[in-house]
Amino acid sequence: MASSALIGNLEVDVEIKASPEQFREMFAHKLHHVHHTFYDKVQGCDLHKGEWGKVGSIIH
Repeated sequence: MASSALIGNLEVDVEIKASPEQFREMFAHKLHHVHHTFYDKVQGCDLHKGEWGKVGSIIH
């Protein structure tokens, strides 16, 4: 059966209104919030292995 999953890399430039600390906090510990912030670029993300915000976790 064919899969319709999109696989690849996406690189975009976006302007955000956040301090460097807020930006780091979101990408280091709250990656699941990224699709709310960049809803037109990111459809969502799922935790596949590990825990949110923990080193070594696998997120798609």
